[in-house]
Amino acid sequence: MANKVYIAEETPIVFTDSGGSYALTLTNLAASAGRVSARADLGSGSRSEWYAWRFTAQFDTAPVVGEQVQLYLATSDGTEEDGQVGTTDAALDSSNTLKNLHYIGALTVTSTDADHDMTVSGVCRIPTRYVSAVVYNATADALRNDAGPYCEFTLTPIPPEVQ
Repeated sequence: MANKVYIAEETPIVFTDSGGSYALTLTNLAASAGRVSARADLGSGSRSEWYAWRFTAQFDTAPVVGEQVQLYLATSDGTEEDGQVGTTDAALDSSNTLKNLHYIGALTVTSTDADHDMTVSGVCRIPTRYVSAVVYNATADALRNDAGPYCEFTLTPIPPEVQ
């Protein structure tokens, strides 16, 4: 039975404002607003189906402890995508769209300090070739409004052990 994880050997896919693998513009993401990343192509060949995800964010003003930034994935077969969110870095049309996406977790605000890194991580399964990261700011405060990146979402493949 496989029991080893080789995360350190894999290249992370980074969704962020600038300098990442795919665009996800989170600068000044308003309260009660969402953003969809550009669609990532995970490749047509054999690949990992499990991914470690990590999300880091900062706020522009003092956020409220306990509020959350929700994280979702929109998967696609290359023609249709979950929630019909599109293929480019863009604003989320409606919070109702979230009902048709894959919820993977949330960053819970733990500090009232603006410009303070807050990070959350987890593991998810992506059985499709294409995926977009979706961030919904369910807090009462906007994310940081400075050139960054100060907010980023990362997916790192977790390959299965070969026996």
